[in-house]
Amino acid sequence: MERDMNLQHFSHKHPLIFSKEHVDEGKEIVLCSGCEKPVLGPSYGCDRCEFRLHEICANLPVEINHPFHRDHPLVLLSNPPARYVECLCDFCDASCNGFVYHCLSCDFDIDVPCALLLPCLTGEFIELERFSHQHQLVFIEKLDGSVCCLGCKEVISGPGYGCSRCEFFLHKKCLMLSPEIRHPYHREHPLILLTNRPPYYSSCACDFCHRTCQGFVYHCPTCKFDLDIRCASLPRCIVEAENHRHRFIHLMKPLSFICDTCGIEGDRFPYLCTQCQVMVHEECRFLPNTIEIRDHCHPVTHFSLLQRISDSCNHRCGICHDEVSRKYGGYGCFCCDFIVHSNCAVANSVSVIKTKGDEFFDSINDLGEADMVAMVVKHFSHPHNLTMNAKVNDYKLCDCCMRPIMEQFYSCEECVIFLHGTCLELPRKKQHPLHSHPLTLLEKHPSFGGLFFCDGCHQRCHGFTYSCEQCDFNLDVRCGSLSNILKHESHEHPLVFSKRSKCSACGFSNEALYSCSDCNFALDFDCALLPNVVKHKHHEHPLDLTYQRDADQIYCDICEEEIDPKRWFYRCKVCNFYAHPKCASGRYPYIKLGKTYPYEAHPHPVAFVHKTKGNAPCSKSGNPCKGLALECTKPQCNFIIEWCHVEILHL
Repeated sequence: MERDMNLQHFSHKHPLIFSKEHVDEGKEIVLCSGCEKPVLGPSYGCDRCEFRLHEICANLPVEINHPFHRDHPLVLLSNPPARYVECLCDFCDASCNGFVYHCLSCDFDIDVPCALLLPCLTGEFIELERFSHQHQLVFIEKLDGSVCCLGCKEVISGPGYGCSRCEFFLHKKCLMLSPEIRHPYHREHPLILLTNRPPYYSSCACDFCHRTCQGFVYHCPTCKFDLDIRCASLPRCIVEAENHRHRFIHLMKPLSFICDTCGIEGDRFPYLCTQCQVMVHEECRFLPNTIEIRDHCHPVTHFSLLQRISDSCNHRCGICHDEVSRKYGGYGCFCCDFIVHSNCAVANSVSVIKTKGDEFFDSINDLGEADMVAMVVKHFSHPHNLTMNAKVNDYKLCDCCMRPIMEQFYSCEECVIFLHGTCLELPRKKQHPLHSHPLTLLEKHPSFGGLFFCDGCHQRCHGFTYSCEQCDFNLDVRCGSLSNILKHESHEHPLVFSKRSKCSACGFSNEALYSCSDCNFALDFDCALLPNVVKHKHHEHPLDLTYQRDADQIYCDICEEEIDPKRWFYRCKVCNFYAHPKCASGRYPYIKLGKTYPYEAHPHPVAFVHKTKGNAPCSKSGNPCKGLALECTKPQCNFIIEWCHVEILHL
């Protein structure tokens, strides 16, 4: 097909001119406005603007039918919809700032690289359009070892993919390589997958093994750093951490680095958290969360470089009196404005409060060596395997945190149970600033129906709980996941756990809050954990959390009472709909209403319900039921009892 040298593309107001030029060494790299990847070869560009498109991106179809979203066609947009705060690809979860294929009915979005990974059934073969090749690749069930993979340059014996027009073959694992990765050996920038060495190289050597790169290469155009795909996919040992919420990868290469926990240089085999890009010594990986040190009345708690200490906070170590750098971690007692270096705290410790979590999560089937995402897991809370689901099809609550599921989650194929991926990673034991004893994660509180009172946000909750059996102290996992330092988007400074009289969000007094040492600002647990967006059954649009508003007087459209504009509230961006946080979230946001249980005082199963005025009389008191209650699920049975009477019976 003859190529158009001039193209009027719908995404740009000026004509685009075709260029065969390849990027020379030293020339500034330009990103494609469609897929946001570097333009290294033939492309279309505008002479008047900094606008450029890969040839393949310039010729994308304006509408496609995609197997990841079979219900409706996807329309190509030059920018994400204007109503989005942020557009995420529903396949890879990456941010979409360039072209995006969008479903006008379901708000389903997929970026260009993922859309080009388009499988379609063709007879007995599976064809796949791949970003690395201009033709469709056909699945071949058996290759006899006579061809080499163009990705890794190794012989293919067994299943693979090939081009019916060219001598182009790939292993399945090479076909599915991510077009962009972040790698521990080059933390500064992402690495981009190239099918050949960069055009400005005469030869290309892997910066890890120093061998010549023969096939695909992961490349950083900014630093000219390269990894062949074998080194990029090397298996790495995954280990637990004492004072970090994610697992660490043990790097099998001596590196010169500064430890992000203690700030001291190292030259051995470091440990890396790929999610936070934190690199630490082996010994710093085992630092406890809380330490008691000599000559200080309170335990000190570990803070990481991710939990920045305030500018106004004392920056001198309470032991050696040298400066504690805000670039690295340390230990602090923020009630006393007392901080120390990590090494000083350990050297002067008198006892250590152990909080190391138990192993809770066994990988059954990995998605890929480089991705390290488990498709099937075994969790301590459930007897069956849990399978990952990439897309949410209807409204579901996580059985751990009782929040709506809006992202990939895990579920049981045999039971009705749903868990966020992040909830699977919660530690089994932890120390919390609200309580002096270690807390244990329970999948269900031992009380009737698993309902418990959270000592952090003072809400009645279902779901998992961090519990101290000795003291009858309980926290839901939302409150239990909070640490000594909180960074909230409503305030510019970090908030530290303290005793303060009044919450700035709701105006109510509370015994324990997070406060700012620089400002007269504090948040209680309930307000600190308010979701940014909620859906209410009486309003068609989502409601956004609003921190304050310059208005004389506004009213809640749910309870019709006045809203103080100086306090937090929810509002609809589309129409003038306002709601108090309690009204928007509901009276019992963390209780699974409708869930049934056997009840020893009644022959039939009962369910948790929320009753308002004018309901049937309580079978215990005879008064009309109001608030939380248990109701018989059997038709024609009028048994109902208010929760306060059930609670008294089970004390």
